[in-house]
Amino acid sequence: MNLDVDRESRAEIFREAVTMILYVSVVEIAELAAIPEEHFAHGVVTGPVGGKLLAIVWGTAVGLAIAHWFAFGLAAPAFRGERPTRVDTLIGLAQLGGAAFVAAVSSVPVLLLSDVRAQETTPDVPALLIGAVGFLIARATGRSRIAAFFYGVTALALGVLAALVKTRLAAH
Repeated sequence: MNLDVDRESRAEIFREAVTMILYVSVVEIAELAAIPEEHFAHGVVTGPVGGKLLAIVWGTAVGLAIAHWFAFGLAAPAFRGERPTRVDTLIGLAQLGGAAFVAAVSSVPVLLLSDVRAQETTPDVPALLIGAVGFLIARATGRSRIAAFFYGVTALALGVLAALVKTRLAAH
């Protein structure tokens, strides 16, 4: 496949990948918050750990990207009588890459830490990603480091708030 695209298309592909990172991060926070778990003495835990926790993280991330690509990249244009373009395909692949990035980074605690610590820290990873992306976006648009820091913290807070609202509404 020829990957030569114009500057505007490259920017759109990049924006879509970053947007998917934010979207998957918010949904992953809510997904992980909704999983029942308990921690007992001596490192005993209930709820998903190890491979099951990885399956939730990766299934959520990749599943969301594929569902998004299908709905917005394939089905919606088809209903308008349009065919997907090469750029549409590249956008879908970039979104899948963004989702895989979130899953890969979120997998690190599961792979490196005890079951208890993995359950405690895995939901923090997508929250930190939201804050980091907010910071990087602010820096890329010329904001000072201090302003970018507050932008990142605000993005993190709003992302966690959105995830909590989603979790709360799903629980009732």
